[in-house]
Amino acid sequence: MGRQKQFDDTTVVRAARDLFWQRGYASTSLADLEAVTGLNRSSLYLSYGSKRGLFDRALRNYLDELIWPLLAPMEATGAGREEIVGYFLAQAANLQSSPHSLLARGCLIANTSTELNILDAEAAQVVLEYRNRVRAAIFHALGGMSESVHDREAKADILAATQIGVMITARVDPIAAAKLAETIATDVKTW
Repeated sequence: MGRQKQFDDTTVVRAARDLFWQRGYASTSLADLEAVTGLNRSSLYLSYGSKRGLFDRALRNYLDELIWPLLAPMEATGAGREEIVGYFLAQAANLQSSPHSLLARGCLIANTSTELNILDAEAAQVVLEYRNRVRAAIFHALGGMSESVHDREAKADILAATQIGVMITARVDPIAAAKLAETIATDVKTW
């Protein structure tokens, strides 16, 4: 019988997620992962297959724990303008209240998109899944505003792209990013 894991998988994946989020895939070494997870190299390989395997788990954890719950109000039955406004105001509040060290990380998915030249189609698919789900949530909530499908599609595209821009901006200027998110919320209120 094989040895049982002597560690909590979720804790390890979260620690790796936070390190990849801070440093990026390319700048994170196996030694760095050993240090933050408390696991040795062989345990990391046995459990996750590779650095890339752990990165894939970290991306999925980021989406499942941190991103998808934020989209849930816009995806709910009866969602409308207020849920879109709330989404962007929540981003602004988070940007204004988080320590700069956390904000400097930006968004793990947006950061990953800048490393696609060293990653592969699977990582690109995760980035696309993120963008598509953000857009779909916004599109769904716009349905509660009696918009034509064409107008909803155009507005969902604009808001999804702008949301990604907010997260990229947060890395270098969180105050400007928060103001942008507030401006979006204010504009959506007038639609």
